[in-house]
Amino acid sequence: MTTPRTRAAAALLCLTLLPAAGGCTAGEPDLPEHGAIVLATGSDLSSSGIRQDLIHAWEKEHGRTVRLVKLPDTADGQRSQLLAAGQSGNGGYDVLNLDVAWTAEFAEAGVIRPWPAPLDGDFLDSVAKTVEYDGKVWGVPFNTDAGLLYYRKDLLEKYHRPVPSDWDELKKTAQGVASDYNRDAAGGHRGKVPRMYGMVAQLRPYEGLTVNTLESAWANGGDPEATSFTKDEQVGALQQGVTDLKDRLDAIMPHEATTMDETESRRWFADGRALFMRNWPVEYASVAEKLTPGVKFDVTQLPARRSDGKRMSVLGGQNLAISAGSKRPAGARSLIEALTSPRSERCLLERGFAATRDSAYRESTEAPRCPPRSGAEHAEPGAAGAPEPRPDSHTLHAALLAAEPRPRSAHYQTFSKVVQLGVSALLNGRGGTAIADQLAREADDALGGRGAPATRRPADDG
Repeated sequence: MTTPRTRAAAALLCLTLLPAAGGCTAGEPDLPEHGAIVLATGSDLSSSGIRQDLIHAWEKEHGRTVRLVKLPDTADGQRSQLLAAGQSGNGGYDVLNLDVAWTAEFAEAGVIRPWPAPLDGDFLDSVAKTVEYDGKVWGVPFNTDAGLLYYRKDLLEKYHRPVPSDWDELKKTAQGVASDYNRDAAGGHRGKVPRMYGMVAQLRPYEGLTVNTLESAWANGGDPEATSFTKDEQVGALQQGVTDLKDRLDAIMPHEATTMDETESRRWFADGRALFMRNWPVEYASVAEKLTPGVKFDVTQLPARRSDGKRMSVLGGQNLAISAGSKRPAGARSLIEALTSPRSERCLLERGFAATRDSAYRESTEAPRCPPRSGAEHAEPGAAGAPEPRPDSHTLHAALLAAEPRPRSAHYQTFSKVVQLGVSALLNGRGGTAIADQLAREADDALGGRGAPATRRPADDG
């Protein structure tokens, strides 16, 4: 009997013995690869289409075809479809574009195979952690993300307030500036002006709420590497983090924040209804496009925690992995290596994504030789291939260096659901602060696999 693990082992042997131009299938190591490389992915979140352009460049260079399989729009839908296809062996996928939080679960489920070589040292250390699990590397970082603080630069300048350095200062600044702005708007003659709130964030009960909760827990002394929220120095970090999140909601946010995701919070900020916003770098171009002309904004790292001045955010992004059931592993490896090369990462950065390699952020006298934009649907004002509006590279690089992965557990999805349910109940005023204490215990149970059953990696034959 063969299992995903034995198929993966055979294909891995083939992968290490044959050059990228050749290939073999598990069980048939001497046969050449046939057919298109099938890449399962969500939509390209940048308006530039750079990921598809890089794929087209690889196709042209290698004389092979890549067939994209578009997954559901939601992260839960993507994860479910990939897991189901991988475990049934009927997906036909070669390359999987995975959320960084899924590595451990997909490895345990036997849906992806180990990457056959160590990552080179150019990948950012924080980003490289997202493909590591159980002493192995399971893929290659493709694009990354770190939480940033967006702020209305024009209003901070108008009311003579500095960019806040920590979370307490952010709350005070948000309250003061929003109050002054709303008072001035009410007494002016500019027509109807939307009410200004101090901040918006992603507090709908989905993965965004888990991210905001972890960042608040880390800001209160939490250790991103810890595996428990009820032991040692971790005690109280999650509880205080949730309490602070509730306090910010009540003091400086609209209650509608409990229904916001990345897009909706960005819409509020771009419409001039919030002074600050926590969001990902990928939203930068949309904010720049939607803001009223003349209105100025900027981004910085998330506020520091007062105990030691550290600025931490949750690491986001996507990794590329070879499907355990791939019949074209050599081609899959060649494609992944091309999409994550130093040149490709520079191009991703230029066209709106956060790059995973340190070299992409270094000053260079030459622009990267990026592939041309493929089609009118990707056209942008100005010269073809012009850089996408994005955060300052130094700010983005610093945020990525300080970012940390989510808990690397095969049971992460159960943990995230537990957090979403508990924190959402507290934010909506159901159950009081006792929820925060109960949440820490339930979070530990979930991470340890003592919650809802998680997918298990098939056992070896024999």
